[in-house]
Amino acid sequence: MSHVDETLAVYENIAARYDELNSQMDTAKLVDRFVDAADRYGSGGRRLLDAGCGTGRSSASFRERGFEVTGYDLSPAMVAMARRRPGGEEIRFLVGRLQEPPPELTGFDVVACVDVPMAYLTDTEQLRRSLAAARDQLTEDGVLVFDMNTIGYYRRMFGVPTVADRGDRYVAWFAVSPRIEADAVVVTQFDLFERNGTGWERVSMRHVQRHHSDRTVRRVAGEAGLRVVAAHGLVGTSAREPADEDDHDRILYVARRAD
Repeated sequence: MSHVDETLAVYENIAARYDELNSQMDTAKLVDRFVDAADRYGSGGRRLLDAGCGTGRSSASFRERGFEVTGYDLSPAMVAMARRRPGGEEIRFLVGRLQEPPPELTGFDVVACVDVPMAYLTDTEQLRRSLAAARDQLTEDGVLVFDMNTIGYYRRMFGVPTVADRGDRYVAWFAVSPRIEADAVVVTQFDLFERNGTGWERVSMRHVQRHHSDRTVRRVAGEAGLRVVAAHGLVGTSAREPADEDDHDRILYVARRAD
């Protein structure tokens, strides 16, 4: 099974419980950081494409902030959940991959990739194709806004096995990869043990991601016809300056068409 197919299988299996399992992520505050960047560096236009939209949490947040939103995701089950979300009937949701998006998605003032969907692109050619697709989706003065996990985040989060006791739930996460290195694939495992009556139910998720360093992101963006105009650090959903690969959790990038 390819990495892409494995990622698809993971999200198809957990789509119905995705929002519940990710309830600790404050998507609204994360979207605020994206909107701040779009307002600061973009044209002010409000037509937005949410690429890798998942169950539509970010799409709904963008819509609440006044954007006209289209979203797409590789998982049909996740898209089905997005369409059933309150307000989802006013957002166009489609199925497609970052490197192979649905056709005829053009003329957007903002393309947003929220909550590191590009981390699942496990080689630089996939990243280049995805960035090139985003470039083609933008208006002449539009902006692409996307986040990437830092090497510091991977090492802090997955460097040693961790177990969290949440009462009737135990959550464990760790790196399957023997070493966590810059610009390399990182395989991680999440296991949820949840009380079910007198027994326990286990939900397992294996994620295959790649760390894309700041140097790599800027180089590949240039190859895709984009120019990185800003990079801001994120710790949780709080902005930090200047962006730091070791100390911060993510880097929030803003890019424009190079021509």
